[in-house]
Amino acid sequence: MGCGSSTPATHDGSRGTSGGSRSKSSKDDFYVGDNYKRLKHLGKGGTGDTWLFKDSNTGSEVAIKFIRRPLPKVLLTNIVREFQIQAELGFGHANVIKAYEAILTPSHLCLVMECAEGGSLTSYVADKWQKAQALGLFLSEDEARYFFKQFLSAVSYCHAHNVAHRDLKLDNTLLDSSDPPIIKICDFGFAKSWSEEANMFTQIGTPVYMSPELINSKNGKLGYDGRSVDVWASGILLLVMLLGSFPFDHTEHPDPNTSEAHLEVWLQQVSKRWSEVPHMAEAIKKLSPECKDLLNRIFTIDAKKRITIEQIKQHPWYNMKVPEKYARVLEDLNVSQGAIEEKMKLRQENEEAVTNRAKNLLAMVTEATTLPAPGKECPLQHINLRDEAVLDRDIAVKEGNLAA
Repeated sequence: MGCGSSTPATHDGSRGTSGGSRSKSSKDDFYVGDNYKRLKHLGKGGTGDTWLFKDSNTGSEVAIKFIRRPLPKVLLTNIVREFQIQAELGFGHANVIKAYEAILTPSHLCLVMECAEGGSLTSYVADKWQKAQALGLFLSEDEARYFFKQFLSAVSYCHAHNVAHRDLKLDNTLLDSSDPPIIKICDFGFAKSWSEEANMFTQIGTPVYMSPELINSKNGKLGYDGRSVDVWASGILLLVMLLGSFPFDHTEHPDPNTSEAHLEVWLQQVSKRWSEVPHMAEAIKKLSPECKDLLNRIFTIDAKKRITIEQIKQHPWYNMKVPEKYARVLEDLNVSQGAIEEKMKLRQENEEAVTNRAKNLLAMVTEATTLPAPGKECPLQHINLRDEAVLDRDIAVKEGNLAA
């Protein structure tokens, strides 16, 4: 593919000519094209670092995730899945972060994404702490409902396209800069798609957001329903927005990546109802009866009896009116979502382009599991993940996603 591995036909029609195809000195590990200017570091995740860049072609800021080469081959499937899911879902829903481009450099595999200027929902809720001391709740139930409706809309969209996120949490929920903010779900690194049943077996995620069946999955043979796991995590997110704390935590074992932390959370889940946990007992008095009833239905140990997203949308708390400033935004989102879905129906007519792009992504990520041969010229390689790359036939042909 031009950097120390076999070369398939093409990744795009230009062989990386867009946005700076020339290679840069290996000292500049963050060079991804002449049109991208690095601004600041945004954070470090399990597989890479994310930086804020300015795209001179569009004038907008973007977030670029850098995953250092060579990628461990054990991560190949997960990273391919993350890139493909992000490409498939990002432009289909207003509350999902968009992926613009995949780039392979001599030193990194990169994912260029929409930038959410408002930061994470974690920071937003934490900033309410002082005010919460006087009013009791971190976010009012109206404001929490406003965010929760958007959140569930995005999760429901993922499920409708046979994708379970499996790591839903405040940290992976971002905000734009509008007032009131619009949420954007991100980080599909743990996401999993399915073809027939949403039954999964891998124990994955963040313990305080994990459902009992997910934590206990390695001890069972039946697996778990990825949709129901996402519902449980959605309930945790709602509760933390309101009360600022987790019902089940691993305070005795702070490292979330240990089996002891998982066991500590699971033992709490199966021994006490969420409302009976000592630090919750007093706090839940601040919640409305309707809100407590919804949370009771979400935090049901038996996943088969747990409320579904469709049922949540029929629940009295979910359907309470929100203030006009929230109602206007939600209505605008519903209207724009309808237009988006009509546009995305065109994908069915360009299924070949979607398939070819998926093959190109697989080839790029596979090459990223190796390092370039020493001294070999390595031009940047680009794959356009924007919706027009598969929706517009002329662009799809130009970029090698469709035969002319």
